Amino acid sequence: MSEAKKQASMASLVIVLAVICLVSAAILGLINQVTVGPIQANTEKTVQESLRTVMPIDGDYEDVTDQYSGDPVTVDVTGVSVPVKAVYKAADEGYVVETMSPNGFGGALDMMAGVDNEGNVTGIAIISHAETSGLGSKSTDPEWQAQFKGVNGTIGVTKDGYQINAITGSTITSRAVCDGVNAAIAVVETLG
Repeated sequence: MSEAKKQASMASLVIVLAVICLVSAAILGLINQVTVGPIQANTEKTVQESLRTVMPIDGDYEDVTDQYSGDPVTVDVTGVSVPVKAVYKAADEGYVVETMSPNGFGGALDMMAGVDNEGNVTGIAIISHAETSGLGSKSTDPEWQAQFKGVNGTIGVTKDGYQINAITGSTITSRAVCDGVNAAIAVVETLG
């Protein structure tokens, strides 16, 4: 094969590869444009359902995130810094705080915790997680979450001397949820 034919063959391969890349990028961009709206709508629906789950009220929740400094909260039990995503005032009942507990087994846990005006937890909801199916994913189980209702003060798992029964085989996830709840309580204390 002559040198000219090799160069022509190589050039055609590069052109074909470039066309494949451009077509793939265009398809991915189109898919993103088509799915971004439904994904945002689904996320907003999940947030609204979570608000009603953790602290049911008649009326709307007021986003008061700007009243909180927005800095991460350091949880006293474990020393973990938990970012606060949003804070909602639930009429005169208390607040709902959305946190991103960074230390779950599979990654961060996006969750909400309702805290009434006396500092009692009214409920929790997991918005999203990447925990192991059948283990850490049990953090979304309403029966497991029910043990948080009415608890106040510092919250932790029984293995560490506190009041929450950890999910069997998933103590790391259980601690991460407790960290998120502790952060929510700390935020509500600052808002008074």
